[in-house]
Amino acid sequence: MPVRKYSEIEDIPVAMDDAVGVTKKVPIGKAEGWEGFTLRVFTIAPGGHTPRHRHDWEHVNYIMSGRGRLMIDGKEHEVAEKDFAFVPPNALHQFRNPYGESLEFICIVPNRGEK
Repeated sequence: MPVRKYSEIEDIPVAMDDAVGVTKKVPIGKAEGWEGFTLRVFTIAPGGHTPRHRHDWEHVNYIMSGRGRLMIDGKEHEVAEKDFAFVPPNALHQFRNPYGESLEFICIVPNRGEK
């Protein structure tokens, strides 16, 4: 399927331990013919966050809208619309949204990172 409408992609609540106010969409991945990677879109509600976690794959992020904070190995970075971020393999990381509007970002990972 070469084109998918954003509004037609299911919002999936993120069920990881300590995830608060986080949903994701999976617009493009193996099911759409991308054998190596998966593109996900995460939305973090105001006051929400992903868990602090690490894994052996990298991910590339692009902030679509809103702003938030990305912690990588103990260092906090402010992120906002049109910013990019790279999270290296095995880095302890977490996205947080302490602001009053939703934070929405693209996250591309190797397919083994999409569960």
